[in-house]
Order: sequence, then structure tokens, then C-alpha cells
Amino acid sequence: MRGTTWGLLTAAMGLLACGDDDTYTYDVTLDAETLAQVPTECSEFVEPAQGPAVGLDAQQRWTIRRGEMDSMYLEVPDIDFQTPNNAYVINGDGEPDVLMGSVGADGGYQFIHIQTRLDEEHKLSALGNEHAFRIAIHNKDLDDTIQGTVWVRNEHVERDPVNGSTLASGCASAVRFTGRRVTQ
Repeated sequence: MRGTTWGLLTAAMGLLACGDDDTYTYDVTLDAETLAQVPTECSEFVEPAQGPAVGLDAQQRWTIRRGEMDSMYLEVPDIDFQTPNNAYVINGDGEPDVLMGSVGADGGYQFIHIQTRLDEEHKLSALGNEHAFRIAIHNKDLDDTIQGTVWVRNEHVERDPVNGSTLASGCASAVRFTGRRVTQ
């Protein structure tokens, strides 16, 4: 009986340890130079503004979890920040946000959140604002260190009052990061 109990306990501990292989926690540092002067590219109708990112902490802790069928989940501090030409807020509740993502066929990881253009009845609209937020980890594997970019883009589409065509304008900004895996 004692051997059976020990065997069951060992098997249960082994199953619990398997879950640890699917969770990765990193202390992440956003590049101070790009936080202070966010590089921005804009469409021909918008002049890129220069300046710092506001509300985007330079030191963060991120947790990555593997899901089924190569899906990934990234938990980050509440996303609520501004760059000179962009602003991005997921829900502004102060609680961590979870981004869905995936691993590329040749490695690399992307986690994306998109706020689409909706009309007053919450149907997709060709006009209005669309915002996209992406965290890309460029490493082929989730190792002890990671590096990549935090990227945000906005686009505004409106109808030209003269000829009725649609005009799109927008900007994209990116901030580099590095991370070191936290070991318990």
C-alpha cells in the first residue's frame, strides 16, 4: 500500500511539472531611447510627431502560456498608453491584459489585439478608426532571453467630400524590448 501511494504521488507531481513547460515568465525592459523618442512612420497625409511614449512602463513582467494547436497567450500589464501619433487602450481597467498569439512555422511569436471600425449598430464599417497593437518576439525559441518589438498602428478612413472616394491616413510606432526569463 505504501509503495502504491508513493507511486501515485510521484505520478501526480510529474503531471504538475509538465504544466511548467508551457508557461514562461520574463522581466522585460523596453528600450529607453525609443521610449523617449518613439520612431513613427505615417501615411502621406499625416506629419509624424516626435516625442516620448506616455503610460508605457520601461520595466514590465510578461507571462506567456502555450495553448492548443500552437496558440499562445501573453499576459502583460494593462495596455493604456500614448505615443505622439498613436494611443492604445484595451479596457483601461488597470488589470493585466491577455493577448492571443501564435508561433511562426520557423519560430518567432506574435501577439495581437485589434480594435476594428464599427458603425453605430456595431457592424463593420469601411469608414472610421482602426487600431492595432502587436508584440513580436523575434527569437526562434522561448529561451532564457527574448527580444522583439512592441508595435502600434492607427488608421483613419473617411470619405472625400469632393469626389466620394475614401481617404486613409495613419501612423505606426515601434519600441524595441529585451527580456530575461524569471526562474522560480
